[in-house]
Parts: sequence; C-alpha cells; structure tokens
Amino acid sequence: MLNLIEIRKDLHRIPELAFKEIKTKDYILNILKEFRGIKIHTFDFPGILVEYSHGKGDYTLFRADMDALPIKEETGCNFASEHPGKMHACGHDMHMTILLGLIEKVISSKIEQNILFLFQPAEEGKGGAKRILDTGTLDKFPIKETYALHVKGDIPVGTVSTKPGIFFANTEEVDVLFKGIGAHVALAEKGIDALDAGFEFYRLVNEKVKEKFNNSKEILCKFGKMNAGNVRNAIAADCRFEGTIRAFLTEDHNSLKEIVKNSVKEISRKFNINGKCEYSNHYKALINDKKLYKKFVNKISDSKYTFREADKLLGGEDFGFFAEKYTGLFFWLGANQGEEQDLHSSKFLPDERAIANGIEIFWSLIK
Repeated sequence: MLNLIEIRKDLHRIPELAFKEIKTKDYILNILKEFRGIKIHTFDFPGILVEYSHGKGDYTLFRADMDALPIKEETGCNFASEHPGKMHACGHDMHMTILLGLIEKVISSKIEQNILFLFQPAEEGKGGAKRILDTGTLDKFPIKETYALHVKGDIPVGTVSTKPGIFFANTEEVDVLFKGIGAHVALAEKGIDALDAGFEFYRLVNEKVKEKFNNSKEILCKFGKMNAGNVRNAIAADCRFEGTIRAFLTEDHNSLKEIVKNSVKEISRKFNINGKCEYSNHYKALINDKKLYKKFVNKISDSKYTFREADKLLGGEDFGFFAEKYTGLFFWLGANQGEEQDLHSSKFLPDERAIANGIEIFWSLIK
C-alpha cells in the first residue's frame, strides 16, 4: 500500500516549473510501474495519462496538475524544496498524491469501469491543458465527464466548495511595448520619449476601461510591471508593460482586448512612436456543468463533509479547457493548516489530512 504522506513529501521536495517537470514525471512513473491493470501513455513533454479500461462505454477523467512556482520556500518544514527558488506553493504536490491514491484504490477495488487519470504539466500560466488536448491523445477515448480539485488553505479540512456555471474567468496575459528614440535629456528634441508615451497609455487604457465597464467587478485589466529606459539622464528609447486582462464573459474579455489594442494605436499616432501589444497564455473561463454540480452536492450531503457554496473568481484555471470540451466539475478541497497563508504564498503548506479526503471524494464520484 502506498505511503501517501511520504509521497507528498517527496514530491514537495522536487518542485519544477512548467514543462520542466522531469524529476516529477520520473517519480510518478516509478510508482505507476508497480501497478497492474493499467496502460500508461506519455507525451513528448512532461505529462502522464493513465488508462484504466475495465468496463464498457464512456470514460471518466480525473486531472492533477504537476508544476510548481518560482517562489523561495519559507515554510520551515522538514521536507522543504530542494530546488532553490522553486516551490509547490499552489498545492500541486497534494493533487498528484491524491491522484496516485485514487489510482491505487481503483485498481485494488477492481471496479468494472473506464477511467482516465491525467497528470498534467504547466497549469501555472503555460497552457499545459491545451497542449495535452492538442496532441489528440484524449480523442481516442469517449470521455463523458471530467473532474479536478484544488486544495485551499483558507477553507477548513473537511469542507469542500464549488458552484455551478462560471467559476473562474477568461484570462489572458498582455505585453505592450513602445519603441521610441533615445537621446540625452539635454537634447530631448532629437529623441522620442517612450516613457512619456507609456504614461499616457497607462492613463488612457484605465480611463477607457472605466468608461466602458463603470468599475464592474466582473472584469479586470491590470498592468503589474513596467520597464523603461536605462539611465536617469537619457530619454527612454523603449517602455514595456506586462499585464493581464480577465473577464467572466467572453464578450467582455474581447472588449478589453480591443480597448488595449486601440489605446496602443491611439498613443502611437499621438507620439509618432512604434507601439504594439501581444497576447499570450489565454485560459478559457472554467464553467462547471450544472448536472455534475448537483451530483457532487448530493454526494457530499450524504457524507461526512461540509459543503460551502463558492464565489466565482477572476483567477485563471486551465481546467477550463477540459470543462469546455467535456462535461466538467472543479471544486475546492479544504486544507487549512492553521495559518492564514493561501495559494502562491511562500509559506503555503496545506494540511496533509486533505489527501485522504480528496481520494474519498473523487472515489464517491466514480461509484
């Protein structure tokens, strides 16, 4: 029988960033090779699909994400990250452990069903779900429904939370670059100040978003990083913004993209400067199927767990790609460790008791 607590600790020690989960993949494969009755599919990038074909008809898919974050760990635990500057600060070590425990339970129970277990790389902003789907591997299986969970540090152990319909927003990263002409500040007329253009762009885009959406909490357009120039006494030759746009509705998301694009064009004309915007890492809104939501709530109501209705979030979750293609449900799994830290904190350390809970809840969705 697997020692799931030790497995979680082992995985926590070897955090790896998106599409670089090599040690993680090898560790999981080393466990899976001891199991019988499954078929293992791999990809030309880190990622593992475990096939359990012992029934008739459609498949149920369970997903766990594999990647970590570029964060220096400060938990002080005795199984802390051995990879400097990297940490499982989002609980993916817990998710992988839960999926391994579920696989073991399914195999040992010898249930006559068709189930897929997916260890997915690159959930944290690099589009691992879409990369998996683009391989066509899942198209070989008639998948009826799919599930994923996520540990949550501000929800008590023993409590689960989700909602029907839109759960997470459409999200997309945007980079804006203005490229001017550098010059000494004493000869400013010889240059084109990209920093001036950048400040005006920042003001304009926020003004347009406010005008269009009137401070709506259903959308978000924020630039969290700006770089411009090289020295204090020279006009900045370039100015770069890095930001994100988010909206629950696709039409609002597209409107935000248009606002950014048109603002760049307007500022480029005004300052006679070269400006461009580029989009990347687009995650579709995660929409929970209403029938699966009812099924989930019914299962929880007949169990020892406490259910809490969730709020929709302007966060991103690439399970949305699976929920869009198949019928899907995503839920929070309580893992409060007695501290206030939550996802992406350098001190995030979810309670290991949530591992058994996650396995049990997933198992209830199979039966």
